[in-house]
Amino acid sequence: MRRLEQMDYKQYFHYCSDGSKSREFILDREDFVSVMNIVALCAANTDAVIVAFSLEDTHPHFLLYGTVEECSRFKVLFESTYVRHACRTREGPWDMVFDGVLYPVGDDIRYLRNVAAYVVFQPTKDGKRIMPQDYLWGSGSLYFRSGVNLPVWYFDEKGGVSSPISFGSLANRMKIRIIHSKSLTIPFDWTICNGIVLPSNYVDVARYEGIFESANSFRVFLSGNRQREEEIRGQLAHYSGISMEDSEARLICSNECENLFGFRDVRRLEPKRRITLAQLLRRQYRLSFRQISALVRLPEPEIRKFVP
Repeated sequence: MRRLEQMDYKQYFHYCSDGSKSREFILDREDFVSVMNIVALCAANTDAVIVAFSLEDTHPHFLLYGTVEECSRFKVLFESTYVRHACRTREGPWDMVFDGVLYPVGDDIRYLRNVAAYVVFQPTKDGKRIMPQDYLWGSGSLYFRSGVNLPVWYFDEKGGVSSPISFGSLANRMKIRIIHSKSLTIPFDWTICNGIVLPSNYVDVARYEGIFESANSFRVFLSGNRQREEEIRGQLAHYSGISMEDSEARLICSNECENLFGFRDVRRLEPKRRITLAQLLRRQYRLSFRQISALVRLPEPEIRKFVP
């Protein structure tokens, strides 16, 4: 019963990837637009709630709300859709590693506010001469606004103001081109401007503002400091785990399988025993969820539901 309660429990998750491993995540403005629209596609086709996000040229950051399963499915859909996009649009050999980390934020309101602010102010701390509310490639422009300002996405590259249109008004070929999928879609009443599916269609602004309760609290946490940033990095390092050489990881997995069950072939294990093996690999060797998923031959969302 407790396991089912944990599976159904909705909470906040921080999802991001290691920028040092994915320096070709986004190459140009066209890539930024594409990834923004992939975010919208994932929001429309999973039950995870996007509370905040920002995209940088090396990695994304998300604050999600939902169950472990819901947020894991968002992660898997985002990564698989993005990788397909990159493979279609990049020339030559492409060997970028995209191994995202999804971890629960916990019940500490101070830490939740810290993560919520961290996700939004990421673009400002990496040398960009811009404030979060003016950054195109994220949700920072949505929070604690007066309601009379024009959304930043309405302005084209020359500073002119464009009018939004509905997704449903587009021709089918253009729909597919925008959302990068033939099998999935987004609501027809969602609006688009300058080729971007507007984040106001899917970001839960009220939930984000409720985390801080007031604009002044938001301002304080938005300023950030080294100690709060180090706390987040420490949590990321803890949950990201270790990626060994695949050959070494397979040997360890086979050895532990033999120790636990008397044989080395993981394929002979029923799902319950594969989960037991996965829990041991995570607890004893701190392997990443991606690598454990490959070793025990179970989908990553299933691993995340049962492996702490």
